[in-house]
Amino acid sequence: QVEPRARRLAKEKEIDLSTVVGTGPRGRITVEDVEAVIVGSLAAVPEHITKTIPEDGSVELTGMRRTIAERMLKSSLEAASLTLTREVDVTPMVEAIKIHRDKGARPLPIIIKAVTESLKEHPVLNSKLSGMRVRQMRDINVGVAVALGEGLVVPVIKDTSSKDLLEVAEAVQEMANKARQEKLSYDDVSGGTFTVSNLGPEGVDAFTPIINQPEVAILGVGRTVVKPVIHDNAITKRSMMWLSLTFDHRVTDGAPAAAFLD
Repeated sequence: QVEPRARRLAKEKEIDLSTVVGTGPRGRITVEDVEAVIVGSLAAVPEHITKTIPEDGSVELTGMRRTIAERMLKSSLEAASLTLTREVDVTPMVEAIKIHRDKGARPLPIIIKAVTESLKEHPVLNSKLSGMRVRQMRDINVGVAVALGEGLVVPVIKDTSSKDLLEVAEAVQEMANKARQEKLSYDDVSGGTFTVSNLGPEGVDAFTPIINQPEVAILGVGRTVVKPVIHDNAITKRSMMWLSLTFDHRVTDGAPAAAFLD
């Protein structure tokens, strides 16, 4: 159930109502619920960390943190999530970055382009799910999770299939700057079809990213580590990285998802 005003606001802001948690009677979606999604997408600092902590140490989740909590819980309860992990040899990428660093070469834009090419081959993961209806999206719009204080936002790099690597790198940098300066617009954080979450800079190897509904998959990127491996029948030093793909098992199965990850 959705309040008429809430439905109109969601339509105006292009918000998928299936991603909104209703707090009205019997789960009815109110205007406040839709506004919470809008505010939660743009806020930089959660309200709760600015409040005075009471003696018992408890603080109610509010603002951005509350929106994240509701959306993550909804995703965990509704999606049939399965995570595949794989360690990959990224030595060629690391060597290319050393050569082209002055041109802005960085791991994340390269990964986004690799994701884009893989989504072209496996378009089922470039979909949105509403109820039991799957819609494969024509454009590939890759969201990039950016940590801000106690929360995060997901600015979206639009139409990555039409951008070259340099254009993707420039777009990633622009969105990261706007996020940290609290200048993201609603358009900047909407329209994503697939999300990349990079915890490599935080020293994380592998993790279980949660799907950003109504999308059906998300890729977690771990840190790059130089280690001894067997390559070309010899033990040598290689740059290795863990990738973690979480996908909705209602939409596709393990083997096609593994093919995408490959």
